[in-house]
Amino acid sequence: MRKVMLVLVANLVVFGASLAAAETPPLSIELAHDSAREHQARDQIERLLKQYDLSRWIFTKKILIDQGQRPHSHPVLTLNARYATNDRLMLSGLVHEQIHWFLVAKGRDANKAIAEAGQRYPDAPESIANGGAGTRSSTTLHLVVCQLEFESMRALLGPDAATAILREQIAEGVSGLGYQWIYQKVLDDQDQLSKLVRKHKLTLPGLE
Repeated sequence: MRKVMLVLVANLVVFGASLAAAETPPLSIELAHDSAREHQARDQIERLLKQYDLSRWIFTKKILIDQGQRPHSHPVLTLNARYATNDRLMLSGLVHEQIHWFLVAKGRDANKAIAEAGQRYPDAPESIANGGAGTRSSTTLHLVVCQLEFESMRALLGPDAATAILREQIAEGVSGLGYQWIYQKVLDDQDQLSKLVRKHKLTLPGLE
């Protein structure tokens, strides 16, 4: 019995060590214009990938940096260089776009959550100018995405930093980037949105 227990303990130690050694898988990062600003953003992302274990948040390994584009997830995850000097917002933006890929893989569960978000928030704005994401369906989708983004930042950086990021994103939205209504709802309606993503089994790996 003692020998069996020692073997079990040894296996647990090895398993724990393998978890501790988990690293972000290598990503392919391409530049649209090969500009100095895009190089700066790529260097920043590569540094962040070494600084944080993002293995739970990688659902596509190909990234394009295009300083002239708004960030988007498909068909290729695309980031711009706007936050090349702001690590927190660049990290949050990368995780945000990866979450879109996660939700696509979740299929029907994600669609049900988005539909319920639309029912719960019938006043969700459409336009970016009004704090939405361009269409009403995109706005309700982003209620789910941004809730998971907030939970991810909380896991990576802690609750205070995650809340500070939300406030930065709201301020950025007011300056013309949109989404401020969405991020404000995430800030105000934590209990409701947290229950929604869990109801539809959309919690990210390790954040259940």
